[in-house]
This record gives sequence, C-alpha cells and structure tokens, in this order.
Amino acid sequence: MNSKTIFAVLALGVLGTSFAYADKGIKNADTSGDGFVSLGELKAAHSARIEKRFNRMDTNADGLISENEMEAAKRDRRGSHHKHGSKKHHGKKSPEAMLKRLDADGNGSLSAAELDGRRFSPDAAAFQSADADGSGELNADEIRTLMQERRAKRQEAGRS
Repeated sequence: MNSKTIFAVLALGVLGTSFAYADKGIKNADTSGDGFVSLGELKAAHSARIEKRFNRMDTNADGLISENEMEAAKRDRRGSHHKHGSKKHHGKKSPEAMLKRLDADGNGSLSAAELDGRRFSPDAAAFQSADADGSGELNADEIRTLMQERRAKRQEAGRS
C-alpha cells in the first residue's frame, strides 16, 4: 500500500468522523456563533480527536502509519465494538443496543416519540408497518426487521 493510498484512507476516516459528529457538536464547533460551521472551525473542533487517533494507530511513534499499523487499528476497533456489545458483525448496530440507548421510559420498546428526530426514525407508515404486534411501540425483533428491510432497500437501490 503506497503513501497516497494510506493518506486517502486516513482522510476518508477523518471526514467520516467529522460528519458523524458534526451534527452532535455543531454548537461547540461554531466558535464564531454565526449558526454555521466553517471548514476551519470543523478542523479545529476535531484536530485533537484526529491527533489522538493517529497517535494510537502509530504504535512505533515514527510519525507514519504503516499498512500493518492500519490493519491492527482496524482489528482493535472491531474488537472493541464487539466487547462493548454496541454493534454486531460488520459494524451494524444491534436493535438491543439501540433499545438500551433510546428507550427513555425503560419499558423495553421504542415509541414513535422516542424515535422522533433520530437518524433511524421511520415515517408513520413504516413505523405502523413494523409494529407487527400492534402495541404502538417497536420491540427488538420489530426493530431488527425494520433495519433489515431498510438495508435491503438501500442495497437494491444501489444496484439499480
């Protein structure tokens, strides 16, 4: 793997991290207070995280990340996801982890209100369709089915 490829992989990882956290931390990143986040503000907000991740990957501290270090970092990330139980195979979030995180009333299922505004939030028709037992809430099995249906639709759309 040449240095351009390694740089491209790192850049994509950094951008992916930035986009994933941009919405969550927009108020913190908007240092000018204008309601917008510039590229400079985004870079500043994430530079410490990027440096920490780079240093963690650069196990021999030579200022460069080799292919072996990159692969080791990938294995470590996969292992930590499984260890914490937050994700299943291939980085897919489990319905159980989603329930644990979003179930505000602690009843073991998710209402439309608990999902409202979330990235995963289904529209009313999809929610009603997924609610197989008609309880007005989604349990882990219903969430799993909904996730599988969405994944299949995305894959189908990607092939068309």
